[in-house]
Amino acid sequence: MRARAEKKRAGSGKKRLSKPRNIQPEIEDLALSEIEGSKKRPITHRIRPMLATLVEEPFDRPGWLFEVKWDGYRAISEICEGGVNLYSRNNKSLEDKFGEIVRSLERLPFTAILDGEIVAVDESGRAGFQLLQNYMRTGRGLLVYYVFDLLYLDGYDLRGLPLIRRKDILKKILPQTGNIKFSDHIEDKGTSFFRLLSDKGVEGMLAKKASGIYREGVRGRDWLKVKTYLRQEAVICGFTRPRGGRKGFGSLVLGAYKDGKLVYIGHSGGGFTDEELKTFLEQKLRPRIQNESPFSEMPPVNAPVTWVRPELVCEIRFAEWTKDGYMRQPVFLGLREDKDPEDVRRERSFILHDKADKPLFSPDAEQSTIIIGDRDLRLTNLDKIFWPEKRYTKRDLIEYYRETADIILPYLKGRPESLNRHPDGIDGKSFFQKNITGIVPEWVPRVTIHSETEKRDITYLICEDEATLVFIGNLGCIEINPWNSRMKSLDRPDYLVIDLDPLDASFDYVIEAARATREVLDGAGAGSFCKTSGATGLHIYVPLGAQYTYAQTQQFARLIALLVHSRLPETTSVERLPGRRRHRVYLDYLQNRRGQTVAAPYSLRPRSGAPVSIPLKWQEVVPGLDPMKFNMKTIMRRVEKLGDLWKGVLGPGIDLVSCLDRLKEKAEEQ
Repeated sequence: MRARAEKKRAGSGKKRLSKPRNIQPEIEDLALSEIEGSKKRPITHRIRPMLATLVEEPFDRPGWLFEVKWDGYRAISEICEGGVNLYSRNNKSLEDKFGEIVRSLERLPFTAILDGEIVAVDESGRAGFQLLQNYMRTGRGLLVYYVFDLLYLDGYDLRGLPLIRRKDILKKILPQTGNIKFSDHIEDKGTSFFRLLSDKGVEGMLAKKASGIYREGVRGRDWLKVKTYLRQEAVICGFTRPRGGRKGFGSLVLGAYKDGKLVYIGHSGGGFTDEELKTFLEQKLRPRIQNESPFSEMPPVNAPVTWVRPELVCEIRFAEWTKDGYMRQPVFLGLREDKDPEDVRRERSFILHDKADKPLFSPDAEQSTIIIGDRDLRLTNLDKIFWPEKRYTKRDLIEYYRETADIILPYLKGRPESLNRHPDGIDGKSFFQKNITGIVPEWVPRVTIHSETEKRDITYLICEDEATLVFIGNLGCIEINPWNSRMKSLDRPDYLVIDLDPLDASFDYVIEAARATREVLDGAGAGSFCKTSGATGLHIYVPLGAQYTYAQTQQFARLIALLVHSRLPETTSVERLPGRRRHRVYLDYLQNRRGQTVAAPYSLRPRSGAPVSIPLKWQEVVPGLDPMKFNMKTIMRRVEKLGDLWKGVLGPGIDLVSCLDRLKEKAEEQ
């Protein structure tokens, strides 16, 4: 069976989870009852695991689950008809290292993708990273694969289910004995659980939102981690000469990456026996010696250093971070062969807010500094009222964009942004800002583009990550407006936009126009997506896949608008001037110009009630739809239930020639 699995991996690199093997009917029914569109589907080989954000303190919170943070190797297992794939979070194979886990997984009576942690335990059942290191050196010890999540089961994609349901199914299908174990949890009460784990010397605790879906590859706020003592991955960059009677080497010189460069974070000589010092020096360090320092700046070491190629990652336990950013009292725990050096960053924690509905924000103060990744952001005027009717503040604005960062960023990345700033809230003066020269720190991505219409160069902000998104929020930017095209294809938009703008027309006319637009597009063979504008209109998008120019896109959009208008001449208009529309819905196809922008999906809008431009299912676009019910306080519940309805917009584009041919055929038939 193992040979068949290796043969498959050498082939296509993809497997289909299919042919259920003795799956319990009630489990399948449970999955089907909660997954919209219950078709089985093939899955892409190799999953990027969901990650947790470090926070400083444990907490109690209804609707949250609390688990042991196991001290081992994170492992994804794919149980397929041809065998088992077992790999790390960085897609490194773990099958040779943990063959006994693979053999146990092969005996499970179903196909699935599991997420868990491989640990080594002693006779009492206590797990520890050094026990795992000993196992990997000697092959002696007891391994356990603690499984805490179920992503696929017999072909069904369960990632859209709430975590609590995924765990319910997982607990029912895993065996009660053996070295594949269910990682259990407690609900709501994290503080006392954390205290118990601390007393037992466990590494830490994971806190997970019970209603959360599985967000592949995302480090967000649905999963948090709290450590009983500080741990840090570090890149080994060199070693110092031993002093006194010490053998081997003195200390390891350690670094982490920041802005693509290695920076010094401390040095460690503890954690080795005399024999281990000599063995580590000869087997791991000497083969990697180089003349030049791998650091961007010379570190403040107090002994002669021999530099090594920065290829090894180790795990360090330490007391605290110094004010200079170095680890105090660091102790070497072992190598991390499952980690890539380039992924090592200094891990910094967030402070939990006291209020249950604000789980990840700095202390409740008018000004505050928070850490996102490697960035320190100073936030100001947090209690300024931005939406007077609801008393929503700038703090609420920033928290909204932090909460939705994972889902909005794919529609912002790589695109020049036009910022709609309201520094005094929706009732104060506002302005659009394109040119951001002088107002942003060096680390914020930007691009300079020459504007033919304005006859000057404009430096646009590019929002690539959560830190930049929060920075934008701190500028008082309520609404974010990205270009339709990305930097790598500035003259070829990723999608076509038709903006249904009612001005003073009835919203029922907007619904009617949207449905007619979809019918025309369907007739052309063009898939379409609808979202609220966040104001009084609707936006209809057609994916293009950056295949066509803006001129071609606008011509096609104009044709669609004219066809819709011919169907609804009494309630729609293609007249640009408002005075000529006469209470009709404007079919705005002119949004398809280079540099033109509309509000991004999931963007807030500067209107009463803090509405959001939210993707819709076409079944929702019916009379009675109320766009104002989609606001900053309701969106996450919707996203957790439905997922991201907008993904297809960035997918493969339509065939424009084929669409035009179909429209021509229909016109000839009529």
